[in-house]
Amino acid sequence: MARIKLNQNLIWPLVVLLVAFGAFWLKPWQQKPQETISVTAEGKTQVTPNIAKISATVETKKPNLDNARRENEQKVSSLVNKLRELGIDEKDIKTQNISAGPGFEIQPYPPIKPTTNQVSTTLEVTIRDFKKSDTIIAALTEQGATNLYGPNLTIDDQTLEQAKSKAREAAVDAARQKSQELAKLSRRKIGKVVKISEQGDFSIPPPIFAQGAVELQQKASQIQPGQNEVTISLQVDFSLR
Repeated sequence: MARIKLNQNLIWPLVVLLVAFGAFWLKPWQQKPQETISVTAEGKTQVTPNIAKISATVETKKPNLDNARRENEQKVSSLVNKLRELGIDEKDIKTQNISAGPGFEIQPYPPIKPTTNQVSTTLEVTIRDFKKSDTIIAALTEQGATNLYGPNLTIDDQTLEQAKSKAREAAVDAARQKSQELAKLSRRKIGKVVKISEQGDFSIPPPIFAQGAVELQQKASQIQPGQNEVTISLQVDFSLR
């Protein structure tokens, strides 16, 4: 009986070892890796800009710098009030730059000395209703803005995200078609999507600029938004079968 008991004590560790050994080889990671195909594709969509940004500079020259500063502040204040009357929200009027210093004119003999003092303030005005663009541009020049720069045509966040979503859908469709063509060449078929990754930032063409108050005033139609193209690039992995 002692002998049988001894044999049982030896068998149980052996059984445990065999079970552990079998589990090791049956683990999923020991199975054959899944075959995939990876492609990169672009999706594009057209979107109409709905925001125009114009920079306007108000400048004042006076012999006395402090007098120039006070007069320039009055001009800017009057301009801001006019913009608010036209329906421009306070958050859409932003000060870009303020500068003050001596001014110089052409002088026949050196040394050149300052002949005046000048103060300038540049505001960025965001126009969200293009129907008001003519009135707003006219108000800028009437209220003393001597230099206008723009328009910088862009898209609000909500519209941009909607456009990017459409571009992503187009990119996935293009990736599927491309992968099907490649798989067919090797007499295979694609399965489900395994992984999708976006390749960097989306791209959108730079805005169109028209510089100078005279150029803006001479245009029959002040702002023509046209269309921008939003592009998304994706890398998509499909399983192969």
